[in-house]
Amino acid sequence: MTGTKAKVQKEEIVEKVRSKIKEGIENYRAASDSPAKVDVYDVIEQVFAAINPNLGDESKISIDEASGCLRSAYLDRKEPAERTHKQMMSKIIEKGALSILEKPMEGQIDAGSNVKLVGRADRVEDDVVMIFRSTPDELPEMPYAEHFMQLNTYLHMFKKEEGVIIYFDKEGNEMEFIVPKSEKLLKETFRRARILNTLLRNNVVPALEPSERCVACPYSEKCYYPSEDKQKWGFWARGKWRELKQKDSIF
Repeated sequence: MTGTKAKVQKEEIVEKVRSKIKEGIENYRAASDSPAKVDVYDVIEQVFAAINPNLGDESKISIDEASGCLRSAYLDRKEPAERTHKQMMSKIIEKGALSILEKPMEGQIDAGSNVKLVGRADRVEDDVVMIFRSTPDELPEMPYAEHFMQLNTYLHMFKKEEGVIIYFDKEGNEMEFIVPKSEKLLKETFRRARILNTLLRNNVVPALEPSERCVACPYSEKCYYPSEDKQKWGFWARGKWRELKQKDSIF
């Protein structure tokens, strides 16, 4: 058994134990006449929901959605997966650890075809936009593509010429990348936002975008395991997208 497989199995066992504990607490509450009390599980779920809001409005696409996996973004809106408490806490800890560096600013930009890109930059100064990201492994030699897209969109949104992506590892080491503004990259981000908007309106799941993120994605089973509804899942969704594209000239 490989180390990775053993680690995954261990995490699954731990999560099952947590689920049993939570189930026991809920059963105890149901059998008791005393009013329900807020516990740590409730707090985790509430905080996670607050930092990962579902926009609801299909005409508004977040910058994170457009720059990341469109399939995951679609499913987050249409059929959100239940996160484990470990997954939620990991996101909360990452956000909380870097929030002290932030001087955030929210904004939106027109992506065309009645679609708005909305987002929240981590820090906006007079002459620069900064985004902060943590990495569990080694610091990257080059920024991740999605972070390029995010920062570039903020540069246009807040009318800045230059931005910085700063990565931190778990020991506090950092790596900075200075990024100039790019019109070509902005057009690609707009295109992805319009595609997601069209797929959301027509209830068509986006085609696969395989990457290293798939390993930890809560939707991996829907993407890589056989499905009875092949018109909805798997690579068949790409064929459905071609039909939509012929009907609409916005792309």
